[in-house]
Amino acid sequence: MNHTPQIKKAIQFAARKHHGQMRISDGQLPYVTHLFSVALLVAEDGAHDDVVTAALLHDTLEDTETTRAEIVSEFNERVAELVESVTEVKEGLDWRDYKQNYLALMGRIDEEALLIAIADKVDNVESRIEEYQRDGADFLRRWKRPMADYLWFYGEALRVAEARLPNHSLTKRLAQEHAKQIEVFTNTL
Repeated sequence: MNHTPQIKKAIQFAARKHHGQMRISDGQLPYVTHLFSVALLVAEDGAHDDVVTAALLHDTLEDTETTRAEIVSEFNERVAELVESVTEVKEGLDWRDYKQNYLALMGRIDEEALLIAIADKVDNVESRIEEYQRDGADFLRRWKRPMADYLWFYGEALRVAEARLPNHSLTKRLAQEHAKQIEVFTNTL
């Protein structure tokens, strides 16, 4: 990841906005570790600064008080558009409905936004596997939904990624990690 002024500003912005937030499953790692991982995944793929910036900010509209206008003001319209494109709308919906809406969104967003969404899923799945291998049953108690629900969601996200970007390295990595996830978590169902 290039350390450009915009990327540095995005790192600082994300750290301030997510200050005090921890990873749900781990509880010991600051939430920004996830944002950095997603940004690195898209940066390794050669994404330009706006995409990397949006990857760093991808959960700000969803999980903080940040507004779209604030992102435009601090960065630019394209960054705000990308962040908005990958934001899950949860209000008034049950878990499965908002996940289905997000999957439909993945089917129509532009490819740069889709890469952020795929990178997000890759990091989430890799983190889940690592944490389960470290913490075992304690890991499972920290999640609100049955593991079958998460396996369904990541499987459907993979299906969308394979339909839209079948030969992309991030899609292949998601496929690999999802297969590993099924293997690891099947005995917990």
